[in-house]
Formats: sequence, C-alpha cells, structure tokens
Amino acid sequence: MKAIIATLVLSCSVSWSALATAETVKLQVAGGEIAAPSSQGRILLNLTLDSSRDLSEFTLRHVGKDIDVLINNNVVVSPHIIDPFLFSGQQLHIPIPAGATGAESMETIEKLVSGKLILELSSRDHQ
Repeated sequence: MKAIIATLVLSCSVSWSALATAETVKLQVAGGEIAAPSSQGRILLNLTLDSSRDLSEFTLRHVGKDIDVLINNNVVVSPHIIDPFLFSGQQLHIPIPAGATGAESMETIEKLVSGKLILELSSRDHQ
C-alpha cells in the first residue's frame, strides 16, 4: 500500500510541474503611429502609464529569456530580453505583417487603442 501511495504522489508532482503556465501581461495602448519610411514595417505604440510600468516589471522578471509579443493571440515578435525595458513614455516598436498598407497599419493601431485588438506579452517558461 505504501508503494502505491508513493507512486501516486510522485506522478502527481510530475503532472503538476508539467502544468507550469507562461506568465502573460495585457497592455493597453494609448496611441500610436506608423514608423518613418526608414524603419519600414513597424508601428510605434504609446502605452498607458500603467501598461508602461507593467512592461518594465515584466521584462525585469524575464531578463535572459525569450518572450512573445502577441496581438490577438498571434505572435508578432519574440525578442530575447537582455536588459529590462524601462519605459517612461518611450514608444514600443512592433513589426507589422509584410505587405500591410498604411491604412491597414493605422487600422491596427486604432483597434489596439480602442481595445478591439489585444496587445499581450507572454513568457516562454515552457522552454
């Protein structure tokens, strides 16, 4: 009977460790613009003050790791965090899909500001 209990405890602890989930943080966008033609393929987003703080704290916890930046659950970039992003009003640079028009980029920004699209950070703790 003791062997059965020990096996059950061991298998439960292994299952629970496999359930480790990635940390996610949703960010609110206050505004944005299309990057200058010299840095084509990017939109520049201004986060709310709370989201700027959340971004800084998130990246501080994940220095030395890869994270995912998602828009509506679609990964748009996966940077490796070398140093924490200490944002205080700086713009967040996000790549846009290849071939997106200026109108489509502006629509993306407007939807992010209105909350129709969700900007999110996710740790890659599963790696």
